[in-house]
Formats: sequence, C-alpha cells, structure tokens
Amino acid sequence: MKKIFINHTLFRLLVPPFYGALVYLLILLVNNNVAQISEIFTGQEVYVCIGLSYLLSETLRLNVKLAEKLTDDQTTALSRIILQTLSGLILSVIVISLTISAYFTYILQFSITETQLIIFNSIFAVSSLLYNLLYFSNYYLYRQNLSRLETEKMLTENLEIELGQFKNEVNPKLLYDSLETLITLIHKNNEEAEDYIDHLSLVYRYILSHRKIELSSLDEEIKAANNITHLLNYQYDNTITFKANIPPDHLHLPMVPGSLPGLVESIIRSTIINKFNPLIIELAIEETDGYLILSNKLNDRLIVDSNRKEVVNNLQRSYSYFSEKPVVQVKAYNINYIKIPILELAEEKLAV
Repeated sequence: MKKIFINHTLFRLLVPPFYGALVYLLILLVNNNVAQISEIFTGQEVYVCIGLSYLLSETLRLNVKLAEKLTDDQTTALSRIILQTLSGLILSVIVISLTISAYFTYILQFSITETQLIIFNSIFAVSSLLYNLLYFSNYYLYRQNLSRLETEKMLTENLEIELGQFKNEVNPKLLYDSLETLITLIHKNNEEAEDYIDHLSLVYRYILSHRKIELSSLDEEIKAANNITHLLNYQYDNTITFKANIPPDHLHLPMVPGSLPGLVESIIRSTIINKFNPLIIELAIEETDGYLILSNKLNDRLIVDSNRKEVVNNLQRSYSYFSEKPVVQVKAYNINYIKIPILELAEEKLAV
C-alpha cells in the first residue's frame, strides 16, 4: 500500500540518518564516562549508527511485506501484530549483532564486549518496537479511512441508482388512465383526441429524453407539470389549475427531472376535485430560505393515494444527492406546502 508511510521514499531516505545520530547520542549517554567511550567509539562512528539505522529500517520494511504475505483477511489483528512484532525483534537482534560484531572485528580489530552488544541490541530492539508501533497506527488509520471512503462511495452509488430510478420511472397508472381517456375522446371528438395525444407524447418524450440527464431546468419542469395537468383535466372537467409564479430570470434554475410533474400528479390523485371544489396548485419561489414552494388547499380523499408519500420520499433521496437541504412537506392553515430546495451548482462542477 503506497499510502503507508514506510513505503514513502522520503521516509526511507531522511529518517534513518536522523535516527542514527540519535542512537549515537543515546549510546554516549548510556555510558557514564563519555570521555572513555569516545576513545573506543569516536565521533566518526556516528556514520556506523546511521548505516545500522538504514539496514534495520529496510529489514523491518521487508519483514512487514513478508507478514502481509503470510497473513490474510481471516487473520485477526492481534495475531498479525504479535507475529510482525516478534519477527521484527528477532530480525533486529540478528542483524544488529552480526553487523556490529563484524564492524568491531574487521574494522576496529578487536571483539565487541557483551555489555556493548547488549546496549546496541537494546536500543535497536526498542527502535524495532517503535517502527512497528508507528506502522500499525498508520496502517489501521489508513484502513479505517479507506473503509469510510468505500462506505461513502457506496452511499453515493446508491443515491445515483435511486436518482436514476426516480427519473426513469414511467407511471403505469397515468398511462392507463390516459389511454382510457383517449379511447373516449376518439369516439367523441377527433380534434380533442389529437390534442390529447400531443400532450401525452410530450409527457413521455420528456421522461425518455431526461433519463440520462442529471438535472433539467425549472422552465422544463413547469412545462412538464402543465402537460400532466392538461392530461388529467380531461378526467376532472378542467377543474385543475397549475400556476407558476416564477420570475423569468429564475426559470433556468436546475431541478431533478420529474420533480414537479411527479408532485403535481400525486397532489391531484390525493385530492377531492369537482366543480364545487376545484384544485389550484401554485408554485412560488422563496429566495430567502432557498426553496421552491408548491402549495394547494387541503381537501384530501378519504383514502389517500399511497404513492403520494412515496413520491415525496423518493424526491427527498434524489435531492440529497445535490443538496444538504431537505424536501419538506408541511400542512398548516388548511394548506398543503411542499418545499423543494433550490439547487446551486459550483462552477467547477459545471466545468466537469
């Protein structure tokens, strides 16, 4: 894993010299008589400590790679830590003992004492423990962050799937009702039937053309809602009115495709509508709070269409992909309000 610090080139090059110099100072401090130790282990020997640090660092790095190969996903974290730590300590003792003994024997021309060997092995054994401690802290932090990223990725993918389902959904009830109305119109008035077919084709053309589009405009959504209203008005004797009180300079605002027509249809199917109780659905903008507000007078049917709640929930999930603001439905003073967040796209997103 390239994200683990022991694999970084800068760590492998810069840390051993610093740590080697620190080890040299520790060796001097361990011996009470600094003057005496300097006669045996002179200042130039700091390079030996740096060399030992390089050697031990690369040895422990190879030990980590070996531990990764010997363990799998079924191996517990504790087993992995114990295995890698113990093998690191053993390798540390072997490498340091052989290397420092060879240095004293072949370079200084006398054997290293047992005390000196213990000092070197003790310091570098602690170094091995610190190395593994830093590795495991970094390793499990990396895995935790990676797990969170994967979780976020899965949530994003699920939202994208739900968004796609919301946009691509073809309402079978609307289709069947439209076909039944069309059959009646064909026998009654051919011109009205042609007009009805035109609006029906616009509705489904909008659905099909926006299947692979993330966002449409408010203007397109209003037109789609008007087409839905036009189709359903044939069943309710033109007692449905959809009013969009939106300034022209706001018609470009982005929206999730299918938002307005889906909500308008669900409101119509959940409301008692007749010539004595016409339905007026109004769309307004509330720039202060950043919401589009769809409102209508409450006159719910005794059995409310279950699809109404589902439409709002699907809309909520779809908008959560683009905005932190929720889709809100409120009933107050005999009025039903559905608040849709106004989407604001960053310029860099548009550039993509």
